[in-house]
Amino acid sequence: MDDVSHPLDGDQSRWQEVVEESQSLAADYETQGWDVFAPVPGDVVPVPAPGGSETTKVGLDVLVSGDEFEKLESMVETGTFDEFEAFNAQDGGLVYATVVFRSSAEETAVCLPLYYRTAEADRMLERVRAGEQLHVYLHPLSGEQHVQFGVEDPRPLFPPQDLE
Repeated sequence: MDDVSHPLDGDQSRWQEVVEESQSLAADYETQGWDVFAPVPGDVVPVPAPGGSETTKVGLDVLVSGDEFEKLESMVETGTFDEFEAFNAQDGGLVYATVVFRSSAEETAVCLPLYYRTAEADRMLERVRAGEQLHVYLHPLSGEQHVQFGVEDPRPLFPPQDLE
């Protein structure tokens, strides 16, 4: 594995399917009258990362554009996201997932396509198995700010072989 390459280098057809699935879910929520947003990440990295780096973060670190981050930030400020749903598949050493974070009282949803390399997820999965809560951290390129969503039941984001 070339650690310098992007996980989606090469065949992006599976990723495009996940993005389209996320956008389709968002459209379904919109037809039901929900305020919904479906940003498309520029990068997704499991944290803690492989190697010796120390961090208190446990989960998926997600890069979004500055405009998308501003919209997410305003949605999070006005709603309490209390529901989570995820669907995933694995292909070629990558886990692809579509997640939905919902604020049922405000009828607001964030539909988010995600991916990560299973080879980079060992430390994250070990800490989650040990009882730490998994989070999805979204931030713009500057990295100075972030919003996060806690995931009460992280199993829908685990690689399929972890569930056996």
